[in-house]
Amino acid sequence: MLTPDEVLAQLDTPLTAHLEKLDLRGRRLTGARFERGSMRRMGLADADLRGATLTGTEVVGCDLTGARLADARIEGGRLEGCDLSRGQGAGLHLRQTSLVDCRFMGADLTGSRWRSVEVEAGDTGYMGLERAVLIDVRFRHGRMGGSPLMRLRLAGAFLLHCDLQHANFYGADLRGAVLVGTD
Repeated sequence: MLTPDEVLAQLDTPLTAHLEKLDLRGRRLTGARFERGSMRRMGLADADLRGATLTGTEVVGCDLTGARLADARIEGGRLEGCDLSRGQGAGLHLRQTSLVDCRFMGADLTGSRWRSVEVEAGDTGYMGLERAVLIDVRFRHGRMGGSPLMRLRLAGAFLLHCDLQHANFYGADLRGAVLVGTD
């Protein structure tokens, strides 16, 4: 098992390790590349992950509250039971990724790009997606029969072929949003 210092020393090369219970809160991980590994129950609150890439990485039970994710890329991965509340992810790119039971309370994902993403359960209240582009995104919440997208900020966002059946948009800001081929 790698220590936090060993992980930080390897940031200039792709990291394919299975990381567990590491405390990297507030650490600078700018441009880090995680490939085909896993991250479990890690402390990443307030970490600087700007420009980081997670490819085929499974992230489970990690604390990413307040993490800086601007221009980060998550592709072909799975985030499950993670807390991204108050995260700052302007320009974040999500592609072919599953977000299962994650918290996004107050996360600012302005201008983010989502393609072929599944959002299952979780808490998306007060999440900011202004000027975001969502293509082939599915929102589901099995326990509630629909996704609670209450108070979601989608002003100026572009949604193409998204599955929003039974979504609850109570108090959401949809001013200037464009929804094309969206159920």
